[in-house]
Amino acid sequence: MIGIYLHIPFCKLRCGYCDFYATTSQTLVQPTVLAMLHEMERRKNYFSQVEKNSSALQKSTLYIGGGTPSQLPPDMLAALSQKAVATFCVAPPEEFTVELNPDDVTPEYLQRLRGMGVNRVSIGVQSFFDDDLQRLRRRHSARQAIRSVQLAQAAGFENISVDLIYGLPCMDVERWRSNLKTAFSLGVQHLSAYALTIEKRTPFGVLRRKNKLPLPHEDEVAMQYDLLCQASAENGWLHYEISSFARSGFFSMHNTAYWQQQPYIGIGAAAHSYNGWQRQSNVASCAQYIKNVEEGADFFELESLSMENRYNEYVFTGLRTVWGVSKSYLQANFDNRLINYFFSHARKHIENKSIIADDDRIAIPENRWFVADSIIVDLIWA
Repeated sequence: MIGIYLHIPFCKLRCGYCDFYATTSQTLVQPTVLAMLHEMERRKNYFSQVEKNSSALQKSTLYIGGGTPSQLPPDMLAALSQKAVATFCVAPPEEFTVELNPDDVTPEYLQRLRGMGVNRVSIGVQSFFDDDLQRLRRRHSARQAIRSVQLAQAAGFENISVDLIYGLPCMDVERWRSNLKTAFSLGVQHLSAYALTIEKRTPFGVLRRKNKLPLPHEDEVAMQYDLLCQASAENGWLHYEISSFARSGFFSMHNTAYWQQQPYIGIGAAAHSYNGWQRQSNVASCAQYIKNVEEGADFFELESLSMENRYNEYVFTGLRTVWGVSKSYLQANFDNRLINYFFSHARKHIENKSIIADDDRIAIPENRWFVADSIIVDLIWA
């Protein structure tokens, strides 16, 4: 499985919590799209280093994220997706996802996406309470959030994901319970739910430094996470990654490939690529990205990954999923020094049941996922 990610770094407004690269300058939209088309042409042989007979090349996923992809007219999204499929895919993508902001969703827009071959949409809801959305600086209302899901269903989409955030300012367990009840009642297939994180450079970071951000206590946030896991199980959903929940058969194929070390290419300003031994990071500036692509100059930083880097990546991503890490994968891809390091540091966690080991799988049980990072850090090669 190969992954293709197209990054659309444009937003009407910057959310108060967002630390990802994005710009509100609409004058750069068209030149950025042209530069992305040129980047794909320049990198058309990116996957040629993957073994030509590998089954990884036969299947693909396409994901258009941001920023706010739904800020782009359908014609631009169509041009980008058609170029991506023609350049990198042996067959049409198994999964083609586009992220949507609720207030951009119209029946006409959704039908254009369907015509492009999009078979999955991810809707950035974040909360079903208007005061939460106002604090987050989201530009949609709770009513629009619900309506966007209903419109996607009416348009024929049968694979719909929504995003929610818990641990928000002024959020208590009952409010979070209400959010979950609404989400599960809508009949969607997938939920991504994230704990709010405060980054220094964001408006929320500024408010926190001024003690003007009324965040819930960490114990309250832990209770909200427990409620999330409980509600998922009660609705018959599968919790397959720390922040990811789905009905059976609706795991995100694109994200799962990331977590399982499959190669992917990222196109656009601030996009990342990974082929198993190198990581490429495109410049996080639309203006610089456009200039360098047009001039034929480098528009990225390239990092060759050491065995220690690849080990850390595998352990960190794998142990955040239901699949965990594989003993046979460790033995096939890393030297005895790293293998011995892993098992010697995992021993105490296995003994206290914060890590389970069965057959080939080594994983963190769901009841410890909220503190998974504190377990994983013990296994990371320093």
